[in-house]
Amino acid sequence: MRKFLKIGLVALSLVALPMTSFAQWMRPNNFTQAKGVTRIAEIKRFQAQNNLPVTGGLNSQTQDMLTNKNLAVYDLIKNPPSKGIWIAINKSRHTLTLYQGTRSIGKYPVCLGGPGTPTPSGKARIQNKHVNPAWGGMGGKYTPVPANSPNNPLGERWMGLKIPGKSGYGIHGTIKPHQIGQSVSNGCIRMFNYDVETYVFPKVLLGAPVYIGTDQELAKMGVRQIVEHVKPGQKPEKKEGKNQAKPVEKKPIEEKAKEKKLIPMTLY
Repeated sequence: MRKFLKIGLVALSLVALPMTSFAQWMRPNNFTQAKGVTRIAEIKRFQAQNNLPVTGGLNSQTQDMLTNKNLAVYDLIKNPPSKGIWIAINKSRHTLTLYQGTRSIGKYPVCLGGPGTPTPSGKARIQNKHVNPAWGGMGGKYTPVPANSPNNPLGERWMGLKIPGKSGYGIHGTIKPHQIGQSVSNGCIRMFNYDVETYVFPKVLLGAPVYIGTDQELAKMGVRQIVEHVKPGQKPEKKEGKNQAKPVEKKPIEEKAKEKKLIPMTLY
């Protein structure tokens, strides 16, 4: 009887072993249980939150970030332009980061300008904000679209940018969320409607600084967004502006605004 009992215990341990061996540490995210377009959108958010290039695909970088606990994600900010809330837009990674002083308080995926109509680099400021804007059609190039229209390419939030030597650029929502992570706009910065309406528009004040550039250009402005390997059990040395990446709250990407206001715009 004891012999059969031992055999049974050994067999049970062999069955249990594969289950424990497949147990794996996983970084917080909202996409592993999602499907379809929601999964793609959440992968883009995960990539942005962890300083990865936004693609929407589960590539090797994203898989490594998901399961490798020895990857450290943080930002280094030298001489921030404000102690309050300001923005950095990374053209290399298709991300928009909200900072409060040196601290990252949110990272979001964006769509940027295409090769023929690139998003300009430089130090800008928020010069106007509008809820439910109308679209001016780029000065006659396209037919203007009124507010409340489902065809309005601006979505329901607009934050105009004051860029030295440039005009007509802004940060806004989109009616083409599948293009987030791409470079296809006429120069403006597009966001998921839910992200701009919930996290960015309400927090960013008029006059807030906005830094726009590639990894190299942002580094010259004092902004470095870092992913690095650390040894098992080793913590990265204390850094200013360290980013603790967290998944955004699970809510619908699209949420209609209540306020209404008309304003003609140029680019999108």
